Amino acid sequence: MVPTLPPLPESVTSRLARFLAGGRAEPLPEPVVRQARRLLLNAAAASVAGHDHPAVERLREWAIDGVAGGAARLLWHGDPTSGDRAALVNGAMLEVLDFNETHVEAFVHPTAPVWPAVQATAELSGASLADALAALALGIEVELAVATMLMAAHYERGFNPAVAAGAVGAAAGCSVILGLDTERTANALGLAALGGAGPLEVLGTDVHPYRIGDAARSGFTAAGLARRGFTAPSTAIDGEHGLLATVAERDPGRIESALESLGDDWRICGPIAFKRYPTETISQAPLDCTLQLRDRTPPERRSQVASMTFEVAPLVAEVNRSRRGRFTVPADDQQARFDGSYCVAAAWHRGCFTAREMGSAPRVDSAILDIREAVTFVADPGRGVESASLEVQFADGSRERTSVDAFKGSTTNPMSDADMFRKLADCAAGVIGPDQLEVIVAAIFARSDLATADFTALLAR
Repeated sequence: MVPTLPPLPESVTSRLARFLAGGRAEPLPEPVVRQARRLLLNAAAASVAGHDHPAVERLREWAIDGVAGGAARLLWHGDPTSGDRAALVNGAMLEVLDFNETHVEAFVHPTAPVWPAVQATAELSGASLADALAALALGIEVELAVATMLMAAHYERGFNPAVAAGAVGAAAGCSVILGLDTERTANALGLAALGGAGPLEVLGTDVHPYRIGDAARSGFTAAGLARRGFTAPSTAIDGEHGLLATVAERDPGRIESALESLGDDWRICGPIAFKRYPTETISQAPLDCTLQLRDRTPPERRSQVASMTFEVAPLVAEVNRSRRGRFTVPADDQQARFDGSYCVAAAWHRGCFTAREMGSAPRVDSAILDIREAVTFVADPGRGVESASLEVQFADGSRERTSVDAFKGSTTNPMSDADMFRKLADCAAGVIGPDQLEVIVAAIFARSDLATADFTALLAR
């Protein structure tokens, strides 16, 4: 006779585990599934855009070095490798251009740490794409709940919540795929929660995408170990020396607020912004302003900029002030991406902002660097991060002004499915053909019977 286990203590990990068990047992609401499909579509775009980045190539070489075979695939390259290495490299690939979506309240890119772990687990276990999408949605919901508990103290202490919360979300999604019971799921969440936080010092270096990938690997490994009976303290998140107490604040009210709405108020359907430009969310509105005003400026005047002054949310102004001083002149594309002054200067000079605008030649272009020196970000307490205004003063003293209430892709000015398809098509140009692109999109939105392994085989050159 199998002994009856005592009930789990009502810790954060146990309550999250119970939510996951309930979510696995019942069909998810249609809006949740639809959002998971859109997030997977965006992940395909972000990953193909970054698949040939030098940092990704270094990680790819590491992932296949000494690994004979393997049932998990590296996105777009198709290399077989182990599940943990695939989770890490694919997570870094989603993150490396910062082209993924952002939950603007939780300050995380939800899909980057969760999907790569879920994908690898689903490939190894033979799960369907429909099951993987459900696990993605549930993993992201747990990730966002944990990020809600961490914020804002976590960020103010200098941490990226996508690392700690992302690892827990990845473990949650993998636990769903593996069908772990509540006890083992709680152990997986606790193990992932104690895997370490992500200091913001990594921004502008290869370590940033690596740490997001490592969060995916941490969640993948945690679920696999918990499946085999590995245990973790039930107080991993909310204990006296747990995640919240050590890298944020252990606020009982915030914890309860994050947990009590699980399954009712789905955060995955909340304020998630998508991007048209491969840089962070806080630069999207300034870039919209820049390109709008440039388009209506006669070509002969575009080189006559004396100053560019942006009115932005106070957080955006402070971040850009800090980054500009820290990077001086961007030494590589990673620094350029997180330097808002450089981004708008490059966009003004070149008339667009893609990964090419962060290449080695633009970064030393004196015309761009001169404009960068003329850029100022001014705090406007009445603004949110999705809006901005721009005033350009020209050499003759004349001024032109424009403003954006909500950048394209923001929560109040969202990208349509057609916009998302175009983003994927643009990012995948030269990598895959239009026929393969159509098959991928159809698989995401209409092939619930497809195996995850067969789906990831489509995402290869």
